Amino acid sequence: MTTTLIKYKAKRNFKESPEPTGGRAEGKNLRFVIQKHHASQLHYDFRLEMDGVLKSWAVPKGPSTNPDVKRLAMMVEDHPYNYRSFEGIIPSGYGAGTVMVWDEGVYELADANGKDKRTQDKELNKGIYSGKLHFILHGKKLKGEYALVKTHGRGDNGWLLIKVKDKYVSNEDVTLKDKSVISKKTLTQIQKTTTNIYGAKRVNESRVKKEIESEKKTSLVKIIKVGRRAKFPAKLSPMLATLVDEPFDDEAWQFEIKWDGYRTIAFCNKSKVDLKSRNDKSFNERFYPVCKAIQDWNIKAVIDGEVVVLDQNGKSHFGSLQNWRSEADGEIYFYVFDILWLNGKDLMQSRV
Repeated sequence: MTTTLIKYKAKRNFKESPEPTGGRAEGKNLRFVIQKHHASQLHYDFRLEMDGVLKSWAVPKGPSTNPDVKRLAMMVEDHPYNYRSFEGIIPSGYGAGTVMVWDEGVYELADANGKDKRTQDKELNKGIYSGKLHFILHGKKLKGEYALVKTHGRGDNGWLLIKVKDKYVSNEDVTLKDKSVISKKTLTQIQKTTTNIYGAKRVNESRVKKEIESEKKTSLVKIIKVGRRAKFPAKLSPMLATLVDEPFDDEAWQFEIKWDGYRTIAFCNKSKVDLKSRNDKSFNERFYPVCKAIQDWNIKAVIDGEVVVLDQNGKSHFGSLQNWRSEADGEIYFYVFDILWLNGKDLMQSRV
């Protein structure tokens, strides 16, 4: 399972919901979608493709084409790539209601200047962490420059969606354009006519199960043709941080978040999994949900990562992890840093 989609899948019952479970990003351009969603309250879901998933914000009042109107945008869980074309009814549970594809198209960084998709992805992720994204939308309803800026005083997930001054500025209420760019229907018409709702012959449950199983196996384990042959390791020590004199920025480096958790090595031999601490102590019983989830991957690999407990705002708390005994004590996650060994190959001196 793609790490960033764990929250998305944990909140949904795919035996009852027709929502997409995965999908692979395609093409040379980054895509965006805005979905009008009549759940408990009407809102607009603003989604930008990054790293093969859709980074998502809920915008209660919808986008504006007026730079003086700043819209609150609450960042929510990442959504799978195939969600960009989802239109229909979520009949029950989380997000129950009618969904419309209100706008869609491609987008790019405001200063893209010919940068390829991979380079833009890296810069967009830096923007997520710094709290500012500046991009150009090429949609059917929204065009031109926009910015997402993190706010103060509205928690870790509070952002503002702002129209940047350009030739597409307008004082008209763009949300009055109330029809889907796919079906050309309003929300009410979609609700009355859609067949994309869970029910007899409406969702192929076996297909959904196959997609989930496929994603578990392929999203984490890429086809790697490098590395030296080596036996399955009985013991490994994780790479630890090294002190340097001052911070630096280098495109050849990727930087990880400092989590307040326990560094954990997962020795995965198909369904047999051993979670070990950096001191080679077993975490199997203590963090049993993580062990069970990794068993479901059914892979032959050694994975380096960190076990954390997150609060409702997505922050990790070491004290909560220390006191964790069961799911009642909080949501527990395993953030993967690296693949150390895979299918008979040592990857610690290799590049993918």
